Amino acid sequence: MREKRQRPTRRLRYWWALVITALLLLVLGGGVVWLFSQPAEPAPSAKKAPDHNIAARHSSRRAAKKRSVTSADSVASATPPLTSRFTNDIYTTPTLTLRLTGAKIVTDKTNHPALFIQYELANDGSTLITPAAIWRQYAILRQGQANAKKSDITPLTEATLTDKDAQGDLGKQVKASQTPLAPTKKMSGAMVYTFVDKDPIRLQFIDRDTGRPLGTKTYEITG
Repeated sequence: MREKRQRPTRRLRYWWALVITALLLLVLGGGVVWLFSQPAEPAPSAKKAPDHNIAARHSSRRAAKKRSVTSADSVASATPPLTSRFTNDIYTTPTLTLRLTGAKIVTDKTNHPALFIQYELANDGSTLITPAAIWRQYAILRQGQANAKKSDITPLTEATLTDKDAQGDLGKQVKASQTPLAPTKKMSGAMVYTFVDKDPIRLQFIDRDTGRPLGTKTYEITG
């Protein structure tokens, strides 16, 4: 009777041992499977590099802005300064001084009214100059109202004196304008312009080097 009772007990222990072993194997196997199923940690060298393009674009924009400002400064500083002046009826450049001395109305050879402008010129340079050529280069005469349209402003042209005036003092002053002037010398001369009506006549001088206008003298026609 006792042997019969011990046999089931041994068998039961045997089966329990098998069950426990199977469970342990199952747990261990699951752990191993879980470990191998995890994604591998990326290597440090495989990390995404920072986007330097954005910084480069920003740097490029800042550099472009800086360059544009510098360019604007360069343009402003590259504008040539004025080398001539016209104040109180005196026009000056580094090489000459011209002073307006008077004006009057005469009659030209075609029997039209003309403005006879008198001046004095000093050659402060080192070369010969022709006063009339200097005048034509730096002086501009126009006739028209101050608020007139551009189409209503008339550029004046040089006039020819009558034979009588050409042989007298007026002619001598005009002829002096055609005579070359040596360095350090001075002269008195005149220029003559035909005009069309009684609108004001404006004499404007320009800068020798840049051509920019300097100032204007206005002659009012009366009578």
